[in-house]
Amino acid sequence: MKLLFIVVTVLWSTVSFAKPVIFDNDMAIDDWAALLYLLQHPDADVKAITISSSGESRCQPGLRNTAALIDLIADAPSELPFACGDAYPLDGYAVFPEPWRVDSDTLSGVEIPASTRVASPLHAAELIHQTLQEQTQLTTLIATGPLTNIAQWLAQYPEDKAKVDKLVIMGGNVHEKGNIIVPNFTDGHPNKQAEWNIFVDPLAADLVLQSGLAIELVGLDVTNSVRVTESVAAEFKQQVKTPASQFWDRVLDKNDWFIASGEYYFWDTLAVLIAVNPLLCEGEQLALQVGHQVTDQPYLATSDLSMPTTRWDGRPRQHLDAATAGVMMKASAEAGLHPIKVCFNTQPKRIFSEFNQTLNRS
Repeated sequence: MKLLFIVVTVLWSTVSFAKPVIFDNDMAIDDWAALLYLLQHPDADVKAITISSSGESRCQPGLRNTAALIDLIADAPSELPFACGDAYPLDGYAVFPEPWRVDSDTLSGVEIPASTRVASPLHAAELIHQTLQEQTQLTTLIATGPLTNIAQWLAQYPEDKAKVDKLVIMGGNVHEKGNIIVPNFTDGHPNKQAEWNIFVDPLAADLVLQSGLAIELVGLDVTNSVRVTESVAAEFKQQVKTPASQFWDRVLDKNDWFIASGEYYFWDTLAVLIAVNPLLCEGEQLALQVGHQVTDQPYLATSDLSMPTTRWDGRPRQHLDAATAGVMMKASAEAGLHPIKVCFNTQPKRIFSEFNQTLNRS
Protein backbone atom coordinates (compact mmCIF):
# COMPACT_ATOMS: atom_id res chain seq x y z
CA MET A 1 0.00 0.00 0.00
CA LYS A 2 2.86 2.37 0.89
CA LEU A 3 4.54 1.65 -2.46
CA LEU A 4 1.28 2.34 -4.30
CA PHE A 5 0.94 5.67 -2.45
CA ILE A 6 4.48 6.67 -3.48
CA VAL A 7 3.85 5.75 -7.14
CA VAL A 8 0.58 7.69 -7.22
CA THR A 9 2.24 10.69 -5.56
CA VAL A 10 5.08 10.71 -8.10
CA LEU A 11 2.71 10.40 -11.04
CA TRP A 12 0.46 13.13 -9.65
CA SER A 13 3.44 15.48 -9.27
CA THR A 14 4.32 15.07 -12.97
CA VAL A 15 0.82 15.85 -14.25
CA SER A 16 0.47 19.34 -15.74
CA PHE A 17 -2.69 21.27 -14.93
CA ALA A 18 -1.68 24.19 -17.12
CA LYS A 19 -4.33 25.59 -19.44
CA PRO A 20 -3.72 24.97 -23.18
CA VAL A 21 -3.21 28.35 -24.86
CA ILE A 22 -3.03 29.60 -28.44
CA PHE A 23 -1.45 33.05 -28.66
CA ASP A 24 -2.42 35.16 -31.69
CA ASN A 25 -0.50 38.45 -31.74
CA ASP A 26 1.20 40.95 -34.03
CA MET A 27 4.68 40.82 -32.43
CA ALA A 28 4.68 44.44 -31.25
CA ILE A 29 6.67 45.60 -28.21
CA ASP A 30 4.22 44.51 -25.54
CA ASP A 31 3.67 41.19 -27.34
CA TRP A 32 7.31 40.34 -26.74
CA ALA A 33 6.72 40.72 -23.01
CA ALA A 34 3.39 38.88 -23.24
CA LEU A 35 4.90 35.89 -25.06
CA LEU A 36 7.78 35.58 -22.61
CA TYR A 37 5.33 35.77 -19.71
CA LEU A 38 3.16 32.99 -21.14
CA LEU A 39 6.15 30.75 -21.84
CA GLN A 40 7.46 31.27 -18.30
CA HIS A 41 4.16 30.86 -16.46
CA PRO A 42 3.45 27.39 -15.00
CA ASP A 43 -0.30 27.76 -15.55
CA ALA A 44 -0.02 28.44 -19.29
CA ASP A 45 0.75 25.64 -21.74
CA VAL A 46 1.38 27.43 -25.05
CA LYS A 47 0.38 25.07 -27.86
CA ALA A 48 0.77 27.39 -30.86
CA ILE A 49 1.67 30.98 -31.72
CA THR A 50 0.15 32.80 -34.69
CA ILE A 51 1.15 36.18 -36.10
CA SER A 52 -1.50 38.66 -37.19
CA SER A 53 0.52 40.12 -40.05
CA SER A 54 -2.12 42.77 -40.71
CA GLY A 55 -0.83 44.35 -37.50
CA GLU A 56 2.49 45.89 -36.51
CA SER A 57 4.97 43.16 -37.48
CA ARG A 58 5.25 41.81 -40.97
CA CYS A 59 5.19 38.06 -41.50
CA GLN A 60 8.82 37.06 -41.91
CA PRO A 61 10.30 39.35 -39.23
CA GLY A 62 7.44 38.32 -36.94
CA LEU A 63 8.23 34.64 -37.41
CA ARG A 64 11.96 35.19 -36.99
CA ASN A 65 11.48 37.18 -33.79
CA THR A 66 8.98 34.70 -32.39
CA ALA A 67 11.46 31.85 -32.80
CA ALA A 68 14.27 33.84 -31.17
CA LEU A 69 12.09 34.83 -28.21
CA ILE A 70 11.01 31.23 -27.62
CA ASP A 71 14.67 30.28 -27.33
CA LEU A 72 15.13 32.72 -24.43
CA ILE A 73 13.07 30.34 -22.28
CA ALA A 74 15.24 27.47 -21.04
CA ASP A 75 12.45 24.89 -20.85
CA ALA A 76 10.42 26.01 -23.86
CA PRO A 77 9.02 23.09 -25.87
CA SER A 78 11.36 21.86 -28.58
CA GLU A 79 8.39 21.58 -30.93
CA LEU A 80 6.20 24.66 -30.66
CA PRO A 81 4.45 25.54 -33.94
CA PHE A 82 4.19 29.14 -35.08
CA ALA A 83 2.81 30.63 -38.28
CA CYS A 84 1.58 33.89 -39.75
CA GLY A 85 -1.62 34.91 -41.49
CA ASP A 86 -2.56 37.41 -44.18
CA ALA A 87 -0.62 40.66 -44.44
CA TYR A 88 -3.77 42.75 -44.82
CA PRO A 89 -7.13 43.12 -43.06
CA LEU A 90 -10.35 41.41 -44.13
CA ASP A 91 -11.51 44.67 -45.67
CA GLY A 92 -10.18 48.19 -45.98
CA TYR A 93 -6.62 49.38 -46.50
CA ALA A 94 -5.66 50.45 -42.96
CA VAL A 95 -2.14 49.96 -41.62
CA PHE A 96 -0.14 50.93 -38.56
CA PRO A 97 2.35 53.81 -38.98
CA GLU A 98 5.51 52.65 -40.74
CA PRO A 99 7.94 53.63 -37.93
CA TRP A 100 6.00 51.39 -35.53
CA ARG A 101 6.17 48.50 -37.97
CA VAL A 102 9.92 48.91 -38.41
CA ASP A 103 10.39 48.97 -34.62
CA SER A 104 8.34 45.77 -34.29
CA ASP A 105 10.20 44.05 -37.11
CA THR A 106 13.56 44.84 -35.48
CA LEU A 107 12.74 44.21 -31.78
CA SER A 108 13.45 47.91 -31.11
CA GLY A 109 17.02 47.27 -32.23
CA VAL A 110 17.70 44.75 -29.45
CA GLU A 111 19.78 41.91 -30.86
CA ILE A 112 19.28 38.35 -29.64
CA PRO A 113 20.65 35.09 -31.05
CA ALA A 114 18.93 33.81 -34.17
CA SER A 115 16.94 30.60 -33.78
CA THR A 116 17.07 27.42 -35.83
CA ARG A 117 13.36 26.81 -35.24
CA VAL A 118 11.36 26.46 -38.44
CA ALA A 119 7.96 28.07 -38.83
CA SER A 120 4.91 26.00 -39.72
CA PRO A 121 3.98 26.10 -43.41
CA LEU A 122 0.31 26.42 -42.43
CA HIS A 123 -1.71 29.61 -42.62
CA ALA A 124 -2.39 30.96 -39.11
CA ALA A 125 -6.10 30.07 -39.34
CA GLU A 126 -5.19 26.50 -40.30
CA LEU A 127 -2.71 26.22 -37.44
CA ILE A 128 -5.34 27.38 -34.96
CA HIS A 129 -7.73 24.74 -36.29
CA GLN A 130 -5.14 21.94 -36.28
CA THR A 131 -3.98 22.81 -32.77
CA LEU A 132 -7.51 22.81 -31.39
CA GLN A 133 -8.21 19.43 -32.95
CA GLU A 134 -5.20 17.99 -31.13
CA GLN A 135 -6.32 19.11 -27.66
CA THR A 136 -8.25 16.99 -25.19
CA GLN A 137 -8.98 20.01 -22.96
CA LEU A 138 -10.78 23.22 -23.74
CA THR A 139 -8.26 25.76 -24.99
CA THR A 140 -7.91 29.47 -24.24
CA LEU A 141 -7.34 31.74 -27.22
CA ILE A 142 -5.58 35.06 -26.68
CA ALA A 143 -5.63 37.68 -29.46
CA THR A 144 -3.57 40.85 -29.01
CA GLY A 145 -3.38 42.21 -32.55
CA PRO A 146 -5.93 42.84 -35.30
CA LEU A 147 -8.45 39.98 -35.28
CA THR A 148 -7.85 38.97 -38.91
CA ASN A 149 -6.63 35.44 -38.16
CA ILE A 150 -9.36 34.78 -35.60
CA ALA A 151 -12.11 35.92 -37.97
CA GLN A 152 -10.79 33.75 -40.81
CA TRP A 153 -10.50 30.73 -38.51
CA LEU A 154 -14.09 31.20 -37.32
CA ALA A 155 -15.37 31.55 -40.89
CA GLN A 156 -13.62 28.37 -42.03
CA TYR A 157 -14.09 26.21 -38.92
CA PRO A 158 -17.13 27.39 -36.92
CA GLU A 159 -17.40 23.94 -35.35
CA ASP A 160 -14.12 24.60 -33.53
CA LYS A 161 -15.90 26.95 -31.14
CA ALA A 162 -16.83 23.94 -29.03
CA LYS A 163 -13.09 23.36 -28.38
CA VAL A 164 -12.54 26.86 -26.96
CA ASP A 165 -12.85 27.79 -23.30
CA LYS A 166 -12.71 31.54 -23.99
CA LEU A 167 -11.16 34.17 -26.22
CA VAL A 168 -9.31 37.01 -24.49
CA ILE A 169 -8.94 40.06 -26.76
CA MET A 170 -6.74 43.09 -26.30
CA GLY A 171 -8.51 45.80 -28.22
CA GLY A 172 -11.30 48.29 -28.33
CA ASN A 173 -12.79 50.71 -25.85
CA VAL A 174 -16.23 51.55 -24.49
CA HIS A 175 -15.90 54.61 -22.25
CA GLU A 176 -12.29 55.70 -22.70
CA LYS A 177 -11.26 57.87 -25.65
CA GLY A 178 -9.47 56.24 -28.59
CA ASN A 179 -5.71 56.06 -29.15
CA ILE A 180 -5.44 56.49 -32.93
CA ILE A 181 -4.06 60.02 -32.67
CA VAL A 182 -0.48 59.86 -31.36
CA PRO A 183 1.62 63.06 -31.34
CA ASN A 184 4.30 63.15 -34.06
CA PHE A 185 2.89 60.02 -35.73
CA THR A 186 -0.79 60.48 -36.57
CA ASP A 187 -1.53 64.14 -35.90
CA GLY A 188 -4.67 65.24 -37.73
CA HIS A 189 -6.18 61.78 -38.04
CA PRO A 190 -10.00 61.94 -38.25
CA ASN A 191 -10.59 59.03 -35.84
CA LYS A 192 -10.80 60.17 -32.23
CA GLN A 193 -12.72 57.18 -30.86
CA ALA A 194 -11.22 53.83 -31.89
CA GLU A 195 -8.36 51.67 -30.58
CA TRP A 196 -5.61 50.64 -33.02
CA ASN A 197 -6.08 46.85 -33.17
CA ILE A 198 -9.78 47.22 -33.91
CA PHE A 199 -9.30 50.18 -36.27
CA VAL A 200 -6.96 48.25 -38.56
CA ASP A 201 -9.45 45.42 -39.16
CA PRO A 202 -12.87 46.49 -37.92
CA LEU A 203 -14.76 43.96 -40.03
CA ALA A 204 -12.82 41.12 -38.42
CA ALA A 205 -13.53 42.54 -34.97
CA ASP A 206 -17.25 42.86 -35.66
CA LEU A 207 -17.46 39.28 -36.90
CA VAL A 208 -15.56 37.93 -33.90
CA LEU A 209 -17.64 39.83 -31.35
CA GLN A 210 -20.79 38.39 -32.96
CA SER A 211 -19.42 34.82 -33.08
CA GLY A 212 -20.98 33.62 -29.83
CA LEU A 213 -17.62 32.72 -28.28
CA ALA A 214 -17.09 33.42 -24.60
CA ILE A 215 -15.06 36.63 -24.90
CA GLU A 216 -13.23 38.83 -22.41
CA LEU A 217 -12.35 42.25 -23.83
CA VAL A 218 -9.24 43.87 -22.41
CA GLY A 219 -9.52 47.31 -23.96
CA LEU A 220 -8.39 50.84 -23.21
CA ASP A 221 -10.95 51.05 -20.40
CA VAL A 222 -8.66 48.85 -18.31
CA THR A 223 -5.24 49.06 -20.00
CA ASN A 224 -5.12 52.81 -19.31
CA SER A 225 -4.60 51.88 -15.66
CA VAL A 226 -1.32 50.04 -16.37
CA ARG A 227 0.93 52.75 -17.78
CA VAL A 228 4.60 51.75 -17.97
CA THR A 229 6.28 54.61 -16.12
CA GLU A 230 9.92 55.27 -15.34
CA SER A 231 9.38 53.95 -11.80
CA VAL A 232 7.77 50.76 -13.16
CA ALA A 233 10.79 50.25 -15.44
CA ALA A 234 13.22 50.97 -12.61
CA GLU A 235 11.54 48.43 -10.34
CA PHE A 236 11.79 45.76 -13.04
CA LYS A 237 15.46 46.52 -13.66
CA GLN A 238 16.27 45.75 -10.01
CA GLN A 239 15.14 42.12 -10.41
CA VAL A 240 16.75 40.99 -13.69
CA LYS A 241 17.94 37.37 -13.48
CA THR A 242 16.90 35.31 -16.52
CA PRO A 243 17.63 35.60 -20.26
CA ALA A 244 13.99 36.63 -20.79
CA SER A 245 14.21 39.43 -18.22
CA GLN A 246 17.61 40.52 -19.56
CA PHE A 247 16.05 40.93 -22.99
CA TRP A 248 13.16 42.95 -21.57
CA ASP A 249 15.60 45.09 -19.59
CA ARG A 250 17.30 46.06 -22.86
CA VAL A 251 13.95 46.74 -24.54
CA LEU A 252 13.10 49.17 -21.74
CA ASP A 253 16.42 50.94 -22.29
CA LYS A 254 15.77 51.27 -26.02
CA ASN A 255 12.29 52.63 -25.33
CA ASP A 256 13.09 55.13 -22.60
CA TRP A 257 11.69 57.85 -24.89
CA PHE A 258 8.42 55.89 -25.22
CA ILE A 259 8.14 55.51 -21.45
CA ALA A 260 8.94 59.20 -20.91
CA SER A 261 6.22 60.19 -23.39
CA GLY A 262 3.55 58.73 -21.10
CA GLU A 263 2.09 56.85 -24.10
CA TYR A 264 3.26 53.32 -23.26
CA TYR A 265 0.87 50.96 -21.50
CA PHE A 266 0.92 47.22 -20.77
CA TRP A 267 -1.78 46.64 -23.41
CA ASP A 268 -1.15 43.11 -24.64
CA THR A 269 0.73 42.04 -21.54
CA LEU A 270 -2.27 42.82 -19.37
CA ALA A 271 -4.42 40.65 -21.65
CA VAL A 272 -2.26 37.57 -21.12
CA LEU A 273 -2.13 38.13 -17.37
CA ILE A 274 -5.93 38.26 -17.32
CA ALA A 275 -6.10 35.14 -19.49
CA VAL A 276 -4.01 33.27 -16.93
CA ASN A 277 -5.78 34.81 -13.92
CA PRO A 278 -9.37 35.89 -14.76
CA LEU A 279 -9.76 37.48 -11.31
CA LEU A 280 -7.60 40.35 -12.59
CA CYS A 281 -10.53 41.43 -14.77
CA GLU A 282 -13.42 43.23 -13.10
CA GLY A 283 -16.10 44.11 -15.62
CA GLU A 284 -19.59 43.67 -16.95
CA GLN A 285 -21.41 41.91 -19.74
CA LEU A 286 -22.14 44.07 -22.81
CA ALA A 287 -23.23 43.42 -26.39
CA LEU A 288 -21.03 45.42 -28.75
CA GLN A 289 -20.83 46.22 -32.45
CA VAL A 290 -17.90 47.63 -34.41
CA GLY A 291 -18.14 50.28 -37.12
CA HIS A 292 -16.84 49.43 -40.61
CA GLN A 293 -18.63 51.85 -42.90
CA VAL A 294 -17.62 51.91 -46.59
CA THR A 295 -16.54 55.17 -48.23
CA ASP A 296 -15.27 56.46 -51.58
CA GLN A 297 -13.22 59.19 -49.89
CA PRO A 298 -10.42 57.34 -48.08
CA TYR A 299 -7.99 58.88 -45.60
CA LEU A 300 -4.70 57.91 -47.19
CA ALA A 301 -2.28 58.69 -44.34
CA THR A 302 -3.00 55.33 -42.68
CA SER A 303 -3.81 53.43 -45.88
CA ASP A 304 -1.69 51.03 -47.92
CA LEU A 305 -3.00 50.98 -51.48
CA SER A 306 -0.63 48.17 -52.47
CA MET A 307 -2.96 45.65 -50.80
CA PRO A 308 -4.78 43.23 -53.11
CA THR A 309 -7.97 44.68 -54.55
CA THR A 310 -9.67 41.35 -53.82
CA ARG A 311 -10.40 40.35 -50.24
CA TRP A 312 -9.61 36.99 -48.67
CA ASP A 313 -13.15 35.79 -49.49
CA GLY A 314 -13.00 36.79 -53.16
CA ARG A 315 -15.05 39.98 -52.80
CA PRO A 316 -13.73 43.39 -53.91
CA ARG A 317 -11.74 45.21 -51.24
CA GLN A 318 -13.38 48.49 -50.19
CA HIS A 319 -12.19 51.64 -48.49
CA LEU A 320 -13.54 52.07 -44.97
CA ASP A 321 -14.39 55.41 -43.40
CA ALA A 322 -11.33 56.25 -41.30
CA ALA A 323 -13.30 58.49 -38.94
CA THR A 324 -15.63 55.71 -37.76
CA ALA A 325 -13.72 52.49 -38.46
CA GLY A 326 -13.20 50.44 -35.33
CA VAL A 327 -15.51 52.49 -33.15
CA MET A 328 -17.25 50.22 -30.64
CA MET A 329 -20.92 50.80 -29.93
CA LYS A 330 -23.27 49.20 -27.44
CA ALA A 331 -25.83 47.13 -29.32
CA SER A 332 -29.52 47.45 -28.62
CA ALA A 333 -31.41 44.53 -27.09
CA GLU A 334 -33.28 44.17 -30.38
CA ALA A 335 -30.02 43.33 -32.16
CA GLY A 336 -29.93 40.02 -30.30
CA LEU A 337 -26.13 39.95 -30.05
CA HIS A 338 -24.27 37.68 -27.65
CA PRO A 339 -22.86 39.77 -24.76
CA ILE A 340 -19.17 39.65 -23.89
CA LYS A 341 -17.33 40.49 -20.69
CA VAL A 342 -15.66 43.92 -20.87
CA CYS A 343 -12.89 44.52 -18.34
CA PHE A 344 -13.05 47.91 -16.61
CA ASN A 345 -10.86 47.49 -13.54
CA THR A 346 -7.77 45.51 -12.55
CA GLN A 347 -4.97 45.57 -9.96
CA PRO A 348 -2.05 47.55 -11.46
CA LYS A 349 0.49 46.96 -8.68
CA ARG A 350 -0.23 43.25 -8.74
CA ILE A 351 0.04 43.21 -12.55
CA PHE A 352 3.56 44.61 -12.61
CA SER A 353 4.67 42.53 -9.62
CA GLU A 354 3.32 39.31 -11.16
CA PHE A 355 5.00 40.11 -14.49
CA ASN A 356 8.36 40.80 -12.82
CA GLN A 357 8.23 37.63 -10.75
CA THR A 358 7.23 35.43 -13.68
CA LEU A 359 9.87 36.72 -16.09
CA ASN A 360 12.52 36.19 -13.43
CA ARG A 361 11.35 32.71 -12.43
CA SER A 362 14.15 30.16 -12.75
